[in-house]
Formats: sequence, C-alpha cells, structure tokens
Amino acid sequence: MKIFSLTLLMVMIFCSTTFAEQNPPIISVSGEGIVEATPDRATISVGVVTREKNPSAVQNSNAKAAANVINAIMVLGIERKNISTGNYNFNPVYRHTDNGKRLLEGYEAANSVTIIVDDLKLVGKVIDAALNHGANHVDSLNFGLSNKTAYQDEALRLAVLDARHKAEIVAATLGKSILSVRSVSINSNHVSAPQNYKMVRAMAEDATVGVETPIESGILQCSASVHVEFEISR
Repeated sequence: MKIFSLTLLMVMIFCSTTFAEQNPPIISVSGEGIVEATPDRATISVGVVTREKNPSAVQNSNAKAAANVINAIMVLGIERKNISTGNYNFNPVYRHTDNGKRLLEGYEAANSVTIIVDDLKLVGKVIDAALNHGANHVDSLNFGLSNKTAYQDEALRLAVLDARHKAEIVAATLGKSILSVRSVSINSNHVSAPQNYKMVRAMAEDATVGVETPIESGILQCSASVHVEFEISR
C-alpha cells in the first residue's frame, strides 16, 4: 500500500512538472486603434410646444404646427420615411399664487420631431425651416455614419496590430520570440462624438432677412481596444 502511494505521488509530481514545462510563458498586452471619419449623416430633433386654454385647442394647434414643420422639411427634399415623432407629451399647466393655491391656466402639448439628414449641406436649412414653421427649439443634433461597420473593423484591426507590435518589442528585449496567441478579448469598439463640433444660430439685424444657421460637423473617431496574451519562447 505504501509502495502504491509513493508511486502515485511520484507520477503526480512528474505530470505537474511536465505540464509546467509544456506551458510557455506569456506576455499580456493591450492594443488601441483609432480611425477618423467624416460624418455623412445627421439626426436632428426639434420640439414643437404649444399652450392653449382648453385641451382640444392645444391639441389642434400643436398638430397644425407639427404638420407645418414636417411639410417645410419635406420641401427641402427630406423623404417622409426619414421624419418621425420622437416623443409627445400633453400636460395641464398650473400657476401657483402667493397664498399657496394652484390655479389651472391651460394645457401644454409638446411634440418632438426627429429628422435624419443624409446630405449634410441641408442640416442648417432643415433647422431653419423647422424653427420658421412652428418648432420652438432644437433638442439635439448628432452626427454619425450611415455605414460605420467598415470604420469599426479597421479600428479593431489596428488595435490588434498595436497589441502585436508591443508584444514583439517586449519579447525581443527579453531575447525571446512570440510563439502563438493564447487569448484575445475585445474591450471596446465604438464611434465617439465629433471633435470640434459647433452649432451656431445666426441672427440677422433685419428680422425680415433670413440667415442660414451655419453647421460644422467636425470629425468622428472610431476606436477599438483589445487585450491579447501571447505565448513566448523560454
């Protein structure tokens, strides 16, 4: 029995040693990849807010204003499929008196219209058309890419190359060589907001003269981050 136990122990030690010898050391590195891209699409959200004394009046006035906004935008060549209602709210409006009472003043309807613009030269015109035909404010303006997959793929490729380059430098410095890849994980791969983005509402000295809102789309950044473990020689 003792001979069997001793033999088993020796086999386990031998297997552990052999297993350790079969596992080469690793270099663990992170890689980053960035690709700049010029936006080719804009998403605009404008708000149409109306107030009236009774519910039906505010609903009708808001619907009319929203329809005017949509029609004015379509005149510019924006297809109906690229215009949608983002949000709609209907609420009573109260006024608080000095003695703490709450009085009903009327009703408010807020309609958010979202527009996708694929011709960036029309962004300023779309904003102006909306504001001049019933919209009260611009909720948001975001630039993006109609097809971002190619840019994300390139950023990911650059991130992997960056990781490989770092591992090769470390291995060479240690007098080693890279044998293979043990594991790869993608930490991130996304498109960030434009750099140097600016939207300015131009005001004319003469209210009867229209001045188009100037828009600068800026540059998008597609970035990726990976973590790679490389097996190296002993």
